[in-house]
Amino acid sequence: MSIQAFTANNKGNWKANLPVLWLGVFLCCASYTMCIPFLPVYLLRELHVAQPDVNFWAGITFAVTFMGSAVMAPYWGALADHVGQRKMAIRAGYGLALTYFLTGVCQDVYQLLIVRIVCGVVAGFVPACMSMASSSLPEERMGWGMGLMQTAVASGTIMGPLMGGYLSSWFGMRASFYVGSFALFIATSAVVFIVKDMSVLNKGAREASSLLADLKNALHNKGLLYIMAMFFVVQTCVMLIQPLITLYVGELMHDMGDAAIKMSGVIFSLAGITGILAAPFWGKRGQRFGYVRVFCIVTFIAGFINLFQVFINTVWQFAAIQFVYGLFLAGAVPNINANLTRVTAANMRGKAFGLVTSAQQFGGVVGPLLGGALGSFMSSRYVLVFAGCVLMSVAVYSYFTHVRGAEQEAAS
Repeated sequence: MSIQAFTANNKGNWKANLPVLWLGVFLCCASYTMCIPFLPVYLLRELHVAQPDVNFWAGITFAVTFMGSAVMAPYWGALADHVGQRKMAIRAGYGLALTYFLTGVCQDVYQLLIVRIVCGVVAGFVPACMSMASSSLPEERMGWGMGLMQTAVASGTIMGPLMGGYLSSWFGMRASFYVGSFALFIATSAVVFIVKDMSVLNKGAREASSLLADLKNALHNKGLLYIMAMFFVVQTCVMLIQPLITLYVGELMHDMGDAAIKMSGVIFSLAGITGILAAPFWGKRGQRFGYVRVFCIVTFIAGFINLFQVFINTVWQFAAIQFVYGLFLAGAVPNINANLTRVTAANMRGKAFGLVTSAQQFGGVVGPLLGGALGSFMSSRYVLVFAGCVLMSVAVYSYFTHVRGAEQEAAS
């Protein structure tokens, strides 16, 4: 297919495919947040891990999944440029559905560890859907479209913890994994039967790809390197506290029972609510004023708000700060994603998304491990303050190296 024919087809295809991709991302994210944030409690209740060892095993089970995904993401991304993003989404979706089901039948922590490694190896459904969306959206709708896709992430983040909290209290925690598995199966089947592949496939013009070759090429693309670094830092800050948050809520409520699990679900859902409210808004602002400029604004303010965690005394104060924090941090990912389309060619976007996903997943490795290490000698509130300081530093760095630098080049 010629580039001209592909572009002409996309003008109609993106309208038909975007709702299905949105639904797929929503169901995938709902499945994740229905189950994974409650892993520490799952370890404690269902797998009978001793209380002193829960934080250690929670950090490990989070980290191994992200490590597997970080290693495999560039390979899956490069393969997607040859076989199409749709096939990658199908592979990842059905694979994740199987691993969620297997998680529900695990009987000890070592079985869980193996399943979580496999989960990381096969992952990649959401990046594949995001890549398909970005490849098909017209340039004038890019900021809006990627912001809309981010609301799918946010909406799933709302529904998942609420459903997970209540399913766990009504039917036991294993039921959440079974429901999550079924939702992933439905999401993937929707892609199979409805979505048309929008990737430009020109196998003859492509060289054989390898991880080392992709990394070497990335080193010559400063824009891509910057985006990879930002994905890494933002994901590290997000995951710094996530494995500890359920236990932290229990500490604030002085209760580790069902009430703490339900309240944790509500707090996790706040991130989704803020994403729905704020992600499209920040996406449009990025398209109008510059993606990097808006990224600097939202990350600095989000980091500053996180500093107020040091003053909280109740779970409601914690929830309020998380809500306001999320209103600004929700603008980070859609602006990074949209900026990615500016620094990569369309026929290399699979590799680009694979590399930035790898960077993001490495943040998912570092975040839980660093959070667990910091949490061993300081309160969770100070771990949150640390994350806020990191976000503020990133915003200042980005402003002086990319925003001011671009302004000075334009002036000269």
